[in-house]
Amino acid sequence: MITFKNFGLGVSKLFSLRRQSNIKHILKTSLIILFTAETVCILTVDLVFYNYSLLLSIPLALLTGTFTVVSQEA
Repeated sequence: MITFKNFGLGVSKLFSLRRQSNIKHILKTSLIILFTAETVCILTVDLVFYNYSLLLSIPLALLTGTFTVVSQEA
């Protein structure tokens, strides 16, 4: 339920983004975090654990991608 609430808050904030003075910085930082997280997920699966176990590689890739996003907020 909290995820849906946060999603709704994010969608409502999309309309107020035009009024932000530093919108370019916000978008640039968000894209860098998105690309970094996706790259970490893909590299973890492809290079490290794909040959050993799919059951281990996919959760570990999701964990490392999530850590990339969360570490920026900490």
